Amino acid sequence: MFEEQPLEILWDDLIPISLDHTANLSRLGLTPVPVALHSLEKGAIPKAPFLIYIALESFASVDAMIVFLKSIGSHAYPLLRIGSDQLDEGVEALRLGVQEVLSEGQDGMEKWSQISRKARSVLLKSDSYVFVDEVSQHLLALIERVGSSEVTVLMNGPTGSGKEVLARLTHDFSPRRDGPFVPVNCAALPESLAESLLFGHAKGAFTGAAKSTIGFFERAEGGTLFLDEIGELSLQIQAKLLRAIQEKEITPVGHSEARPVNVRVVSATNRDLGQGIKSGNFREDLYFRISTFRINVPGLHERRDDILPLSNFFLMKYGNGVREHRFTPEATAKLLGYEWPGNVRELENVIQRAIVLSDEDYINAGHLFFDEVIDFADEVPSSTPVPQRIGREVSASASRSYSTGTLDQPMANNLQSAMDANEFRVIAETLRTCRTRKEAASVLGVSERTLRYKMARMKERGFEVPKRRSA
Repeated sequence: MFEEQPLEILWDDLIPISLDHTANLSRLGLTPVPVALHSLEKGAIPKAPFLIYIALESFASVDAMIVFLKSIGSHAYPLLRIGSDQLDEGVEALRLGVQEVLSEGQDGMEKWSQISRKARSVLLKSDSYVFVDEVSQHLLALIERVGSSEVTVLMNGPTGSGKEVLARLTHDFSPRRDGPFVPVNCAALPESLAESLLFGHAKGAFTGAAKSTIGFFERAEGGTLFLDEIGELSLQIQAKLLRAIQEKEITPVGHSEARPVNVRVVSATNRDLGQGIKSGNFREDLYFRISTFRINVPGLHERRDDILPLSNFFLMKYGNGVREHRFTPEATAKLLGYEWPGNVRELENVIQRAIVLSDEDYINAGHLFFDEVIDFADEVPSSTPVPQRIGREVSASASRSYSTGTLDQPMANNLQSAMDANEFRVIAETLRTCRTRKEAASVLGVSERTLRYKMARMKERGFEVPKRRSA
């Protein structure tokens, strides 16, 4: 449970602390680490979320203190110690972002217990990757080592497995951590504007370009540019991207001269780029430029010891603060028995739904509704075994949960009907705007076989299936 997650406190050495107080804090899972703030270096700041307890007299003013807190990063929970004559400064510090203000006589163990719980809630809501499973721990060690270098990185893994979170960690572990981290979803870039969005453009470069605009590369200057789903870029943009990475310079649309950029590129894909090279959809030279170091991101079913910590994390993240939800043993067994084809993103959806459906402190098996299992049999290489038996068992388990859980059957059916109707609307709109079913399947991110199955279900349920758009 997140209440048991150990946390360090960087403890201003101007604030006295006794051995008894240290022992009491340890029982709350808090470890005080005395530091001299004026000599605190970047290397001494924990990578994991932490608390920092500082005295107001360590700074010339409240503004100076806020500047210091901003310099140590966003994964800190700041606490301020004030004197009895510094109440006005304490109020100003709270207004500017300090989480708690303590004065002498108000720092007993009951107060620290409250701080401990609130700090975990705030800090862990911003820490969205869990490293409990041995596979995840090895991955974290690799991310830390690769992050400290300047090599380009390609992350390959299934949708929803946490590639962007790992890319952010790569940035946080790097010498560029003080620079910007700029994520770009390449699949969402309009083809006609992709070049401008990536590299910027000059005023008047094209119709509607009323002013000069910098692109994602220049926004990431001195930091990290994360190109998610890089395999979706057109060959023309790939050629320009190759030059930008290779020459470390870009030429904005409408400009005749190149300008240097200082950017580290981290890329990600859920596709087999090697197959894309063979089919002529991805440049081989670009592949070798972006994959100096390749990291395979495992799906959730490959790191099963992360499932329950992640589930508890999402309970805390999406809870309303009024009720402390916990899983029953039956719910725990159901979470661990599922294969999670949608990975962490699917788990997040399941927990959010469970919180909405539960009127009690406990989440039981009947509150857990899994996303529909999609048959990917025709989307994976023939050499890869497809766990069809597991898929059928999961589907059967999910359907049983509708009748054996605490939800009554009509409510469960209404929920499933609403989910199906929303999915059918998306499919119908996509079919209307695409020329072929193959194109529609690509836009939806499913196989043609899966799309045909979905369309058949739409017809069975009485939904109109649009005809293909005429060319």
